[in-house]
Amino acid sequence: MIEATATELVRSARDYLDKVQHGETVQIRRNGKAIAKLVPDSDFMSGKQAAGLFLSHQAIEADKRAADAIEDQIQKLDHETDYALAH
Repeated sequence: MIEATATELVRSARDYLDKVQHGETVQIRRNGKAIAKLVPDSDFMSGKQAAGLFLSHQAIEADKRAADAIEDQIQKLDHETDYALAH
């Protein structure tokens, strides 16, 4: 994960958005405190990457189970889509 201050983001927004578009996550800090994250749109990452991003937060056990369930459902949808496109 890349970190940037709010000021850096304002000065180099295009550069940070390019990084996000290519799969990076950017955490924005103001006065040393994390205030936001820029994450790639789901079209730019696999279900496994999205679930990993979800898990990377300080998650409680219920969140981890939810992330696993989301990943499973995304894999099923990916498989169904691949099958439908092949036929």
